[in-house]
Amino acid sequence: MYRQWINAHLGELDIYPVQTPGRGTRLSEPAVASLPDLVARLVPVIAPLTDRPYAFFGHSFGAVLAAFTCAALIRSGHPAPAHLFLSARQPPNRRGPVPPLSHLSDADFITEINNRYGGIPAQILDEPDILALLLPALRADIRALEDLEGHQILSLPVPITAYGGQSDAIVSPELMDSWQHWTSAGYRRRLFEGGHFFIESQRDALLKDMSETLAQSKTDYLRWRQPA
Repeated sequence: MYRQWINAHLGELDIYPVQTPGRGTRLSEPAVASLPDLVARLVPVIAPLTDRPYAFFGHSFGAVLAAFTCAALIRSGHPAPAHLFLSARQPPNRRGPVPPLSHLSDADFITEINNRYGGIPAQILDEPDILALLLPALRADIRALEDLEGHQILSLPVPITAYGGQSDAIVSPELMDSWQHWTSAGYRRRLFEGGHFFIESQRDALLKDMSETLAQSKTDYLRWRQPA
């Protein structure tokens, strides 16, 4: 999904996609169904990059992963990100409007995922062998999110922007606005045309918004660092 992001805004954004176990070139590795365990693996990998201004973008499961990774980095004494961009997901202290699905059979699980999010391409659905390879990681993500439901609010000293699709039938603007309670540094929400995966059709507009937001953050940071 993020392959085309890397060269989209050269000179403005350096994109570092996170590839978790069970996906892409790590398909042979067991997927991690515990978000705290995944965060524990990510922190030492990301920590060396925190010596420069950085930000997190996370979509759906990735939004929660980004928030918890941010909190873990701060607890470990590393510099906080300049911004959190959290997309198409409510924070885990807010329960979603739909019932759990990680316990469903493969067939029912696939059907429900597509009914809710429309996230599995038709060409993958027509290839059972490929689908069987991708399901463990998808199940792990869903299980990790379900296990976190009801988690306490984390107060992060980082500004948060929540992105959403205007036609997302699962994640409403009201649910996304719950992220405002997770930051002590400012919150805003922006909606784009599209459903849960609006980030594909609205990629350029999304990256432009992030670039402009971070440019302002850099200006504020440099002004703060100037000696009196």
